[in-house]
Amino acid sequence: MGRLAEGARNAVEVCMAVKRGEHVLILTDRETIEVGEAIRDAAEEASGSNVKLLIMEDYTDRPARELPKPVLGMIPWADVTFYAARSKPGELAIREPFIRTAVRYARHAHMPNITRELMETGMCADYLKISDLTNKLEAVVKGRRKAKVTNNVGSDLDAEFNSSWKWKVSDGLYHKKGMWGNLPEGEIYTAAYRANGTMIIDELGDWFSPKYGVLTKTPVTLTVKDSRVDLSSVKCGNEQLRKEFIEYLSTDPNSNRLGEFAIGTNIFLERLTGNLLQDEKFPSVHCAFGNPFPDETGADWKSTTHVDGIMLKCSIWMDGKQIMDEGKHLTK
Repeated sequence: MGRLAEGARNAVEVCMAVKRGEHVLILTDRETIEVGEAIRDAAEEASGSNVKLLIMEDYTDRPARELPKPVLGMIPWADVTFYAARSKPGELAIREPFIRTAVRYARHAHMPNITRELMETGMCADYLKISDLTNKLEAVVKGRRKAKVTNNVGSDLDAEFNSSWKWKVSDGLYHKKGMWGNLPEGEIYTAAYRANGTMIIDELGDWFSPKYGVLTKTPVTLTVKDSRVDLSSVKCGNEQLRKEFIEYLSTDPNSNRLGEFAIGTNIFLERLTGNLLQDEKFPSVHCAFGNPFPDETGADWKSTTHVDGIMLKCSIWMDGKQIMDEGKHLTK
């Protein structure tokens, strides 16, 4: 484990490559102000004090339903933007326009639900090594048509891929205008064209992560049939979680459709923290129901929701070639 200041410097200097004279805009909130201020301090040192730190509650009530116009108006000033704030139900509606606007003018670091713990663990990783592994893995998976994912607790998922859809490398190095990604980082993902099988989920995304954390004692079990979650198959030892998850999957016509298929590449992570921002980068597999990130993957459908499900200690075969063994990458 490193220190908060070390993680902030890594985010600013290594991941976003902030240079002297560049403008840095940071949007944070009162719950995350400690992290926001650490990023500000690192950015001021790197840029020569060309930094603006905005606190969301100064501009809107939470949960926010739209991105405040004064915040939106400041984005064109920036060369680098950071979103470092606690996620609230429904606030995907403000995060998405922030990203869309940021990448028109700048490069963007997206850090919803970032905490001191994540800054001191995942943000202190060696991102040059993570980038090397992620790019090597892209060469292995690109063009593969089928994946088989299993683990020793019963996950058994088959996924098919569309050759015209893209794999997105998220290696944590965003050095050119228009680039963006989540930090802490380390994954490669695409959209599944079709999927069938069983998933045993150890952690859920969106607002389930901060509310319920790691689900090792009460995992969510579900069946995917022709890319859709069979809602009658959803089981969990926490009945409230089960009901809320089914309700979430019923939000819109594609909320229960398996979209994102991702492989974590942050080999410096030792355990799940209960915070999906970092945990989805853990070396294993996660799949998300809902929005398949069509702008990045080329998928031809969309959804208003997106909820990840992490499966631990996975083994993966791509077109019959094993590339992961119980969570350990076989790509060198």
